[in-house]
Amino acid sequence: MAKIRRVKILVTSTLVLLACVFFLWMFFAAATLEHTAEVGWISTSPGRDARAVAYEFAARWRHGMAGNSPIYMPGFFAVGIAMWFWCAGKSLRRMIAEGLLLIIGAAVVATILAPYTAPRILSDFVAQEGFNVSRASPGGTWVAWAQGVYSLLTWSTLIIASRWSIKLRSFKPLLVPLILNLILAFVRPWTVADFTSQWATQALVGEPVAVISFLLIPIIAGFMAWVELRPKLQKMAARKRALLKVGNAE
Repeated sequence: MAKIRRVKILVTSTLVLLACVFFLWMFFAAATLEHTAEVGWISTSPGRDARAVAYEFAARWRHGMAGNSPIYMPGFFAVGIAMWFWCAGKSLRRMIAEGLLLIIGAAVVATILAPYTAPRILSDFVAQEGFNVSRASPGGTWVAWAQGVYSLLTWSTLIIASRWSIKLRSFKPLLVPLILNLILAFVRPWTVADFTSQWATQALVGEPVAVISFLLIPIIAGFMAWVELRPKLQKMAARKRALLKVGNAE
C-alpha cells in the first residue's frame, strides 16, 4: 500500500512539473516577442503601434489564441488537471513546500526552452500582422518572467482552493484566489476580460477551436468535481444499502 502511494505521489508530481513547464514555457516564449518590440527591432508603416500589436499578439500566443494550439488556454487546462490530482490528501504546509519546489524547477526548465521558440513566434507574428523584424530578442524581461510565475501561482491556487471548497462545502477557500486574481488584473497588461471576450465572441460565431475549448470547461470541471465527491457518494450509497438490509431483516 505504501509503495502504491509513493508511486502515485511520484506520478502526480511529475505530471504537475511537466504541466508547469508547459505553462511557463508559453509565457516566457511569448515574452521574447514583447522584448523584441521594447528594444525597437520591430518596424512597420506609420500609424501602427508596433509595441501594442506585439504585446497583444504575444498575449494571444501564450493563451493559444494565435493559431498555435488545437485548444485555447492549453497551459491552463494542463496545470488545472494535473494540480487537481496532485493536491489530493496533502496538507497546506506540504502543498506549499512541494509546490514551490515544482514551480521553481519548472521556471528554470521553461527559461532554458523559451529562446528556442522565439523564431517560431516571430514567424507567426510577421505572417499574421505584416510587421518587419530586424532581429529577435533571445529572451524576455524579468517583469514578464514574474508575471508568468505569478499567473501560474494564481491559477494553481484557484484549482487547489476549488477542491478544498468542495471538500469543506464552503466558499471561504475561494477568497484567496479571488484576491490574487484582482492583483493579477493590475499587473498583467492583457487581462482576463480581454481574452474571455475574444473567446466568447469567437465561440458565438462558431469558430471550432473556441467552441471545443469552451465545451471542455464544464466537461473537465464536472469530472474533477465527481472525483472529489465520489468517495462521499459511495459512503452514502453504502449506508443506504446497510439501512435497507436492516429494514428488510426486521
